[in-house]
Formats: sequence, structure tokens, C-alpha cells
Amino acid sequence: MVERVTEYAVVSYDDRRIGYDLLVTVPLNMGADYVAASGLGDELNHVPVDRNTLRANGYDNIFALGDANDVPTSKAGSVAHVEAELFADALAARLHGRPARVDFDGHANCFVECGDGRALLIDFNYDTEPLPGRYPLPGLGPFSLLRPTRLNHWGKRAFRWVYWHALLPGRPLPVPARMSMAGKHVPEEVAS
Repeated sequence: MVERVTEYAVVSYDDRRIGYDLLVTVPLNMGADYVAASGLGDELNHVPVDRNTLRANGYDNIFALGDANDVPTSKAGSVAHVEAELFADALAARLHGRPARVDFDGHANCFVECGDGRALLIDFNYDTEPLPGRYPLPGLGPFSLLRPTRLNHWGKRAFRWVYWHALLPGRPLPVPARMSMAGKHVPEEVAS
């Protein structure tokens, strides 16, 4: 085995050193300071909530959406948008004296740029890791899940325009709020 010599290293808390040529890190995602100051936040300034109802733990009339909550899913805009849609319906029901249920399943989908004019698309929720397949129409797509393609790249670019010009004013996302398994393939090694 040939030992790699590098002048850069990551040093862990227990003083282990790991050399690298290229380091890609994701910074810690912290909530806003005012969440901590409110007394509602945890050690990361996120509001602990019931992951399905988005109701703050210990409070009947406080809900936290998007980057403010501690749900175990992506802090992506698509997640916040879905949470807001579900919450708006539940709030309207509550204001009209009907039972309100958010029933958020952790659904997230996101285009990920891969370079060279290609992107991949992931679609997952609390219970299902990203799977290969076609999205949003089973068998047809037009987007490929977990496969870098040029069409996914152009889909990401088009979605950016759609989001800022059509969805941001409060229109619903053109995908279901709850994740569907339609069009997804569970690899055999995962299924067994």
C-alpha cells in the first residue's frame, strides 16, 4: 500500500489526522438566534416538533415550519413549501372549527447539480431513502431519479424560474405533498 503524502489534513476531536487533496464539507445548519432566545429552541436553535403535525412539543398552538423545526429531513425549499401547503390547509380547517391534521411524511425532492451540464433528482421521505426510477410520471418521467442527466439539469433550471415566478406567490407545488412510490424501483439488494 502506498501512503499518500499531503500537506492538508482534517484533525478529529480525538486528534486523528486524515489527509486529503479535496475536502467538501457541509457546515452545521443552525436555526435563528431568536428561536433560541424565545425559549422554544434546542441546542441547534431549532424548535422540537412532532414530525408529522409540525406542532411544537409541549404547545398546542405553536407550529414550526421549514428551517425553524427539527424534523429529520432536508432543509430544502421544497420541504418548506410542502410543509406550508399542508399547514395552511390544517390552519384553515382549525379556524373553521374542523379537525386539523398536517400529516407531513417528510417528503423532499431536490435536483442536485453534478457538473458538465448534468444533474440528478432525489425524492425521499422519512421512511424511504432516495430510489432510482422516473419522476413525476411512472415509466415516463421525464426526469430520472438518482441518475445524472442533461434533462435533469434543464429541469432544475426551469424549476428555478417556475419557483420564483409562479410558486412563490403562494401557488401549490405541482407535485404531491405526500411522497408516492409510483415510478420508483427498489433495488433487489434493498428489497431482500
